[in-house]
Amino acid sequence: MIPILTLTLAVTLVSANNHLPTAGDRQFRHRDLASKHVNSRAGVVPGGFEIVGDSGVSAQMMFLGTEKTVYILDKAENNSMQVSTPDGLTHPAWGTSYDLSSNTATAMSVSSNTFCAAGLPVGNGSWVVFGGNQPVTYQGVATKDAGGANPYDDADGGAAIRMIDPCDDGQCTWQEGGEALTMSGKRWYPSVELLGDGSLIVLGGDNNGGYVSTFVQNNPTYEYWPKKPSGAIHMDFLNYTVPVNLFPLTWLLPGGKLFMQAAYKTILYDMDTKTESPLPDMPYAVRVYPASAANAILPLTPANNYTATILFCGGSNANFNLSSDGGAQFNVTAVPADDTCVRISPEDANPTYMDDDAMPEGRSMGQFIYLPDGTMWMGNGVNMGTAGYGDDKYSIGESYGQAPLYQPAIYNPNAPSGSRWSREGLGESTQERMYHSTAILLADSSVLISGSNPNKDVTTAQWSTSYEVEQWYPLWYNQERPTPTSSWPTSLSYGGAFWDLTYTPSNASSDPANTKVIVIRTGFSTHAINFGQRYLELATSYTRNAQTGEVTIHASQMPPNPNVFQPGPAMIFLVVDGVASQGKMIMIGSGQIGTQPISAAAVLPESAVVTSDSGSSNSSSSSSSSNATSANTVNASSAAPAGLRASALAAVVGVVSVGLAVLV
Repeated sequence: MIPILTLTLAVTLVSANNHLPTAGDRQFRHRDLASKHVNSRAGVVPGGFEIVGDSGVSAQMMFLGTEKTVYILDKAENNSMQVSTPDGLTHPAWGTSYDLSSNTATAMSVSSNTFCAAGLPVGNGSWVVFGGNQPVTYQGVATKDAGGANPYDDADGGAAIRMIDPCDDGQCTWQEGGEALTMSGKRWYPSVELLGDGSLIVLGGDNNGGYVSTFVQNNPTYEYWPKKPSGAIHMDFLNYTVPVNLFPLTWLLPGGKLFMQAAYKTILYDMDTKTESPLPDMPYAVRVYPASAANAILPLTPANNYTATILFCGGSNANFNLSSDGGAQFNVTAVPADDTCVRISPEDANPTYMDDDAMPEGRSMGQFIYLPDGTMWMGNGVNMGTAGYGDDKYSIGESYGQAPLYQPAIYNPNAPSGSRWSREGLGESTQERMYHSTAILLADSSVLISGSNPNKDVTTAQWSTSYEVEQWYPLWYNQERPTPTSSWPTSLSYGGAFWDLTYTPSNASSDPANTKVIVIRTGFSTHAINFGQRYLELATSYTRNAQTGEVTIHASQMPPNPNVFQPGPAMIFLVVDGVASQGKMIMIGSGQIGTQPISAAAVLPESAVVTSDSGSSNSSSSSSSSNATSANTVNASSAAPAGLRASALAAVVGVVSVGLAVLV
C-alpha cells in the first residue's frame, strides 16, 4: 500500500519531490514556489494550490461520485499499490476510490484495461465507463506480443463497459462482463455524451490505436447504452476526419441534435434521421486529441436564453497528416501550442466561429473547470507539443508535450471582449500536469487536480508518473459562505412549480438581485476533457424582509427541455455576491432512464422587499433581479408579493420528449 500523505505542506512537498526528476534546477524551482505559499486555514491559500494526498494510481480518469468520494482510473501499469481480486490474485491496481474527508485512496478491483476510456453517469445515477485498450504487460507491451505474459492480470478493455453506483462506505464495486456490459466492438479513445432521456451515446474510437487514428484502426460507428436493437451505426464524419478523430468532441444541443468537431471539420448530427449538416471549419488549429484544446459549453443562463455556445481554447496546428498510429513521425515537441480561442453558437441561424480573447500563452492539454461564480478555471497542460508519447526521443523523455505550465488562468465569459482572462492573485503549482492529468470541481468549490504520466509505464524519470493530489482554491474560498436556512431539494424536475430557498446574507448591503442558484455537472475528466460537464443558472426572483434581512429565493425547476441539461446527478449551489455555498448533490429529472416528465415552467413571484411595519406604504425599490422585472416594497401584514411574471423559460425553451427502449 502506498503511504498516505498528511495535510502538512512540509511533508507533502517531500513526497512530491520523490516523484519528480532529480534535476537540481527543477527541485530548486519547486522549493522556491512552495516557500512563497503562506498557510492560511490548514494550508488554504486563496488562488493557490495545496498538495493534499496520494491517489494510489495515476489519475488518468477521475470523477466525483458523491460529495465525499472521487473515483480514479488509470491504465493497466506497474503502480506500487496492489489490489486483490475476488478470485484471490494480487496485481498492481489501476483503480481507486478517494475519500475527500481523509484524503486517502483505497484500491478497487477493475478487470479490463481502462487505458483511454470515457465515461458519464446515466439518468438513474450510475456511472458507466466505456472502452480501453488490449491487455498489456510491462512497458505497455501487448500481452500477445509478450508470449502471453500478463503480470498485471488485465483483460481486454476495448469493448468493455464498467458500471458503478457511487457510495461513501467503500462497499460499492465495479461491475463488468456479460452481454449488457460489452459493446458492439472495440473503442479506444471513444467519446460519450448524455442524452435527454438519461441514456448515453458512445462514438468512435480505435480498435487498438496509437498517436492518431488510421483507416485500419478506426471505428467509424456509434452505439447507445443501455443497448438498442440498432447496435453499431455508421457515421461518415468519423471516417473523413481520420487521422485526428479520437475523442471526437461532442455535445447534445437544446434542439436535440449533436454538435461534433474533429480534425478541422464541424457538423450537426440528427440522431433520428442519421443525417449530417456541415458547419464552418474550425479555424487556426486542431482542437481534438492529440492537439487537445480546452473546450466547454459556456454557462447556460436566463440572460442568454439558455443558448448553447461552445468555447475552444488552444490545441495545435501541427501537421498531423504526417503522423500514424505508430507515432508523431516528426518533432512535434518543437511545435508551439496554439493560443487562440474561438466560440460558436451552433443553433444560430448562421452559426459561425467567432474569435474570442486569446489565452495568456499557447496551451495544449489545458482544461476548463466551471466555478460556481460563473467563471471558468483553466489549468494543466504544456506550452510546446501535444498529448501522447513515443520512443522518438525528440526532447525530454517519452512525452510529446514539453514546457509544462504551472499557473492557471480564469476566464470570465461575461467580461467585455479583451478582458476575459485574468491571473490576478493566482499562484503556481509545484507539479507538472501533462499528459494523463485530470481536474474536477468539488462541493466546496475547490478544484481537485491529479495525474500526469506521459510514459508507457510507471517511471521516476523525467517527466515522471505523478500520484500527488492537489486542490486549487478560488480567490473567495476563505470568505464567509452563504448558508441556506431551508433545505435543498433532493431533485429538480423539468418545468413545474417553483421552490423556495431562504438565507440571511452576512453583509447587510448585499443585493439579492445578485444572488444565483446554479447547477453543475462536473463530468468525467480525462485527456483535457470533462465529458458531460455543464453549468446552468436557474431562473429566480426574491423576497427580502427589510427588518430581518432574510432573503427568500424563488427558484424555478430546470428548463422544461431535458436536452438543455440532461437527467442524472449534479451539484447545486447558492451564490451570493459571487461567493458560493457548499454544494449539494441532487438528482436532475426522474431518477430513471427513459422519457422524462415535462411540465410548463411555473410563473415566478415578482421580486419584492417586505416590511412588517403595517403603517408604512408601498414604495418601488430600485433593485431588480435578472429574472424579475422589478422589486417592490410590500406591507407584509396586508399583501402578498406584488405580482406575477411569466418565467423566461416558457418563452425560450421548447418542450421536448425523448424516448428510449431500455434494457435492464
